[in-house]
Amino acid sequence: MKYPILTLGWFLYETPIDNLEFIGNEEALNKPITGISVLDNPDGVKWIKKNEIILTTGYIFYDDFELQKKVIADLHAIDCTAFCIKVKRFFDKIPESLIEEAKKYGVPLVSMPFYHGYSNIISIINQNLVDQKISTQQFILNETEKFHQLYFNKEGIMKMLEQVSHYTNSIAMIATTSDFPIYYYIPPKDQAAFSKIDKLQAQPVNALSKQTAEKPSGKRNFYFNDTLLTFQTFLLPDSRHYLCIDITGTDIDDTTGAILRQISSVIALELSSMQVQNRVFSQKNYYDSFFYMLTDIRNKSAEEIRLICDSYSFPYQLKRICVSLECQEKESKLFRSLYNAVNHELMRLDQKSFLCHNDNRIVIFLFYPKQVSNGKALSLANQTVSQLMEALKEYHSFFRLGISRCHTAYASIAKAYEESLQTLHLQTPSFQTARINSYTRQYAFHLLIQLSSYEIKKIYRDTVKDLATYDSENKSELFLTLKTYLESSLSLTETAQKLFIHRNTLTSRLALIKKLLCSEISSIEDIFYLYLGICACELLRGM
Repeated sequence: MKYPILTLGWFLYETPIDNLEFIGNEEALNKPITGISVLDNPDGVKWIKKNEIILTTGYIFYDDFELQKKVIADLHAIDCTAFCIKVKRFFDKIPESLIEEAKKYGVPLVSMPFYHGYSNIISIINQNLVDQKISTQQFILNETEKFHQLYFNKEGIMKMLEQVSHYTNSIAMIATTSDFPIYYYIPPKDQAAFSKIDKLQAQPVNALSKQTAEKPSGKRNFYFNDTLLTFQTFLLPDSRHYLCIDITGTDIDDTTGAILRQISSVIALELSSMQVQNRVFSQKNYYDSFFYMLTDIRNKSAEEIRLICDSYSFPYQLKRICVSLECQEKESKLFRSLYNAVNHELMRLDQKSFLCHNDNRIVIFLFYPKQVSNGKALSLANQTVSQLMEALKEYHSFFRLGISRCHTAYASIAKAYEESLQTLHLQTPSFQTARINSYTRQYAFHLLIQLSSYEIKKIYRDTVKDLATYDSENKSELFLTLKTYLESSLSLTETAQKLFIHRNTLTSRLALIKKLLCSEISSIEDIFYLYLGICACELLRGM
């Protein structure tokens, strides 16, 4: 993003300096003006800086063509913005030979009436340069203030990266100083090219030398899929992260660079407030206080809960579903690798979430707006989990996963975590070997658990005990047949396929089941109490 600058076109057409005649290519009208100098002797060229307007009466070379050529060549080498020559002083008009020489080098000329005093021209340009500098500084301060508002409004790191990307019109990313990408935002113009990023690979341009280590900001190469992009990196004040800007197509202009340096402290503060100095797995766990809150929430006031959530940038105002991964062990490279893989996949899916770990568990809170219904939120969460499981298929034997119900109240944060663990620990034949366990799919079991052992056994005896007894005495599979039939929505074809039996065999079994249970299994009441009885039986077997 470039703040408007003073140009040669502005000098010619927007100042009170009248009757200026421009001699040169129209492209030169966009050349910037950063200062103004007076050339009154040939040696003065060495004091002139790039992009300055040069004023002269022409006295030093009005009768010396060779000197004219040398001055034009020197001004070209310096890349001045324009060479302004007074006329009706020593030159009646700028000589054709000088015009041809300037044209040869591409140096813009301006014919200026003799009555314009140097002091007036210098004053106008310098005043506007000062005003422009003040405006630029004010612009930088205003943009920095926007980032402070993003922080105080708890918009999150992704919103900050989106704003950075707006300035640069390129990919913005946060990476660790070990070149591991943590967060990235891809602008709309690039989303088609990188809509399916399966893996991010980081590759620094060079190994860090001693000099680079002392001042590590610079350039890095990162692979987005098979595309190698060059990023300008800014070391954040926490000395643990880089803000990385894709400069493959274009460099960062001075104004944008100044903004990025100003906001780096705000971005570092956001990362620090999240208590994830490195969202990649770290042996030093930053989530102890958060997990203590989850297990001790009943003894904490509403204000304490909010303070802890705020310190971790946990958006308690949103609806949430908790997903817990319980692993075989925590002190292994596999656990660390799994955590980093989960983190990467959540970023790829662009899912608003909170990721943390404690002991042998990796815990994810998925967030949804309050206006989204619970059913819709659960459906979206199941989609996310399905995609997550597909990406983690190489780890399936290492963990089990539990999904909670949807919750809204901040006091139910711990309840969501508790439910995700309950789904993992509910030991029934149906779920003890499942990789994914959802509270909503286990509702019947969670309701039965609230009852006494006597009540659970009573439900079992009153419903499907006769089938279990018959199976035991005759080595049949009537209990399994009824369970599969109910889970298949009473579809004969689907049930037969699942049991690998002929449809006629299934029909005979169902006839015997209906006779033993004295039920036609047709009304919703029949289906409900028989399924509840099956769940009671499985729950008793797991006790």
